[in-house]
Amino acid sequence: MRPLDFYELGRQMAGSAQTEAEQRTVVNRLYYGLHHEACGRYFQKEVRPQPINRNRRHRGVLDRFNRSIDPIGGNVARLLGELMRLRGVADYQLPSKITRMRNIENTEQLMRRSIGVSEQLKSALDRYSPRETPDGFEYPEAYSTG
Repeated sequence: MRPLDFYELGRQMAGSAQTEAEQRTVVNRLYYGLHHEACGRYFQKEVRPQPINRNRRHRGVLDRFNRSIDPIGGNVARLLGELMRLRGVADYQLPSKITRMRNIENTEQLMRRSIGVSEQLKSALDRYSPRETPDGFEYPEAYSTG
């Protein structure tokens, strides 16, 4: 499947998400769709990239963009890192009253913030590499298992 299918599902779900579980799921789908898309675009664009350890894939992709000399890559890193933090809150901070994030007090606000960040991230990815990660794209050479 296309990584952006997760992202698009999250955007679709956001329109009708009313329960806390639905709102948290929206955040999760937005993050995973764009995380996989960022990874695919990185490995499509870069020439002979070093492998990323499968067990540290999330941090590894973020680190690659953080080290990018391309300013758009740096923006991708900033936005991907923010969306990763929001996904962490959605997945692991289960009390309805969210206490660790400034200006976010409930799961609806968390979802809305995630939508905004994800839109910016998708736009940054399109500027970084306009070639969308295709359906069934695999990059087995891109990951090490160690």
